[in-house]
Amino acid sequence: MSDHLYVYFKVPEDRAAEALPQWHRWMETVAEATGIGGTLMRRPETRAGLQTWMESYADIPPAFDATLDGLWRQSGLAHWISGERMAEKFVDLDVL
Repeated sequence: MSDHLYVYFKVPEDRAAEALPQWHRWMETVAEATGIGGTLMRRPETRAGLQTWMESYADIPPAFDATLDGLWRQSGLAHWISGERMAEKFVDLDVL
């Protein structure tokens, strides 16, 4: 089994175009620091002026989420989002 981490958060629609290059740099920073490249996605719809974005990381080691949290605290990117970043870990299911 391998672990996957999904991190989602809200970005104000009127700041999304400015935030996107910041997130490209963020994803590069994470890859350089951890050796794990992620994927950045968003929901196609906007709700109440907010877009939902999600970072997805596959095949992560046990300490990855703690490392990611430390990098996030140093990133200075919190002002680009509305509310908190939420992280959820999933594992692959074996097919029976």
